[in-house]
Amino acid sequence: MGRKPFIQPLIHIVAAPEACLFLFAFLLNFVYEVWQAPYYSFYNSHTLADKIRDLTHCSVGDAVIILVCHWVVSAIARSRHWILHPTRRLTLLFTSLGLLITLAIETYRVNVSQTYGVPVFAVPLLGMSFLAVLQWIMLPSLILSLAQRHLLGYRHDPKMD
Repeated sequence: MGRKPFIQPLIHIVAAPEACLFLFAFLLNFVYEVWQAPYYSFYNSHTLADKIRDLTHCSVGDAVIILVCHWVVSAIARSRHWILHPTRRLTLLFTSLGLLITLAIETYRVNVSQTYGVPVFAVPLLGMSFLAVLQWIMLPSLILSLAQRHLLGYRHDPKMD
């Protein structure tokens, strides 16, 4: 009985669309970042801690981009819960926004600030890696699907009423 006041607010936080999206976005993007890391210059960092820090930084950034895309689409759909029944139009908008934001950030980081280099798979004219483009074509739909499945599990739980 003493745990209930603590657990109920925690369940509501975890059941929020933003929490689900951030969690799944971070986890999936971290795995993807690990797989694509050998193709980036920061992979030559001297210590494992430096590599992990860089991969975590990129994954958190990707998760934040997912949240921004969600908020924009939520404003258009006029509901934070659009991910429970996403239309093709909203899913395409969600994915396209993420891709555009990534194109802008990656192009800046590679060409202007020269934060890191892309020795392989560079997109002509942009200089950024095709792997980042592929990431933002593949992962957003999977993230939406996992978040939707997770949220629907909470919606059908009688404890949430």
